[in-house]
Amino acid sequence: MKNKKRMDNNGFSLVELIIVIAIMAVLIGVLAPQYLKYVERGRESADLDNIDIMVSAVEIYNADPANTPVSGTISASGGTITVQDSVKPALEAAGLTTTPANMKSTKYASWTITFSATEVVINNTDLATALGRVATTP
Repeated sequence: MKNKKRMDNNGFSLVELIIVIAIMAVLIGVLAPQYLKYVERGRESADLDNIDIMVSAVEIYNADPANTPVSGTISASGGTITVQDSVKPALEAAGLTTTPANMKSTKYASWTITFSATEVVINNTDLATALGRVATTP
């Protein structure tokens, strides 16, 4: 009798499996949107950090009396960043690449930052606010 398997143990019933699948579907339906929000916030944060580093590099370069101040623009259109040739020496002096990565977030996909010897002009209000600066339109 000990070696014989019990005949009434047939595994899970179809109803039990359907209930488990339904619970998993509800959890995924609730958690997936939250996960996507966190991913987008992470992309926005990474983009802001990259932009802030580029702006700070140009400001520090222009503040150094040993350097000739640069003027020009860094812009993004459709997520593709473009650095004007006149600004590249400031980025190179900071050890940054002059062909920065594309923007990953949709919130900061299009903007222009104009540098002169004395000021920084940001044309995107959301970006300027996130960077703690005043947005102005050139």
